[in-house]
Amino acid sequence: MRLVRAVLWFGAYLALILFPLAVAAVFPGEGAVRPLTLQIGVACGFVGLSVLAFQYALVAKVETLAAAYGQDALLRFHKWMGIAAAWLLAIHATLVMSGGYPLEWLNPFDSATPSAMRWGVITTALLVLLMASSLLRRQFRLPFDWWQLIHTWLADLILLGALAHVLQFGVFSATIPMRATLAAYYCILLVLGVYYKLVRPMSMWNRRWRVVENRHERGDCHTLVLVPVGHAGFTFEPGQYAWLNTGRTPFHRDRHPISFSSCAYDEAGRPVEFSIRKLGDWSGSVVPKLKPGDSVWVDGPYGVFSSDREQGMGYVLVAGGIGIAPMKSICATMAERADTRPVILFFLSRDLDGLTFHEALEQLTRRMNLKVIYVLEHPPTGWTGESGVVTKELLAKHLPRHYRRFQYFVCGPVPMMDCVEKILPQLGVPADQIHSERFEIV
Repeated sequence: MRLVRAVLWFGAYLALILFPLAVAAVFPGEGAVRPLTLQIGVACGFVGLSVLAFQYALVAKVETLAAAYGQDALLRFHKWMGIAAAWLLAIHATLVMSGGYPLEWLNPFDSATPSAMRWGVITTALLVLLMASSLLRRQFRLPFDWWQLIHTWLADLILLGALAHVLQFGVFSATIPMRATLAAYYCILLVLGVYYKLVRPMSMWNRRWRVVENRHERGDCHTLVLVPVGHAGFTFEPGQYAWLNTGRTPFHRDRHPISFSSCAYDEAGRPVEFSIRKLGDWSGSVVPKLKPGDSVWVDGPYGVFSSDREQGMGYVLVAGGIGIAPMKSICATMAERADTRPVILFFLSRDLDGLTFHEALEQLTRRMNLKVIYVLEHPPTGWTGESGVVTKELLAKHLPRHYRRFQYFVCGPVPMMDCVEKILPQLGVPADQIHSERFEIV
């Protein structure tokens, strides 16, 4: 069923981004007598604009869409489709300018530049700025919360500038069907924008959560224990995540995707836990200072990275760093449910101090059928466990006899995940039994 939903959603997505092209082909207006290169360039422009327009749908946290793919997969798709749109618009600009337009029109400050071209140049510059701030965010040392704000405002300005450019150029967009199409698409954008920026935060206003404990863990990690205030809370599936907002209101720019690290109880209202490793400004300065009584806004749950959705005769979990958080949630939930299926957890860390939840995991091994294999990149003197990095031989050494019938969950640093995702198929693990979770948004 999930595969069917995914295929249908992707088909609808393709239809939406190509529909303006079909409208322009059926109702070309004055464009029918234009040179072929110009027509191809305009076609690339229409498709590129459609892709940019529906980027909103990929990040608006629409539950039915996220359930088909997983929000993390949608975020990666959002990134690559943004790059594809930029290439399409670059081809558009190149082919259109090759049609005989003067190069002086590329100067938006020249009074002789037509308004339509001026908007096109300004929009292109904003798009370049958006991509540079995203792809080079770490090089620019741009804090995540400020990047979110800048990214959102640049995207809004780009879509408005692109609309002004298309309407004022008036060759292919002058027909009534094309204008109706553009109006419909921008109405969809308006609805998505209102939902994402206003409706969703407003719905959280009366669903505040209170910090009851901020527990320091191994590996520069803090676990926030939260309880609902004035509402029943929610249930979630082990392995899922939510967006945490530690600002004064749900509209604050500080929103971060964090995995649940606590047991997924069947009843709502129980405390929930989020474990956050010091990796940036927010996690290193804001999170450690949160104290009992402070308010937090929780938008969730989200995600399909859950053992509840992938049934098997057992589970193999491969975690690195703070990727252990959703794995702990999976294990704690299975222990709570007295689930006797075998679980093998590979926990990779740079050193002994990085083994977050070490004591909790050892306790879980006494409550459930759990085997933990610790792998240290830099082991201390006298270490008798595994060391080095994850390899095919290391995994094969500890996998059970019928490992091909197990479900596999992988979460941690991207290089580790890439490595494991290549090794598992080499060991004969079917691709549809390998599930991964990445939060490398940019």
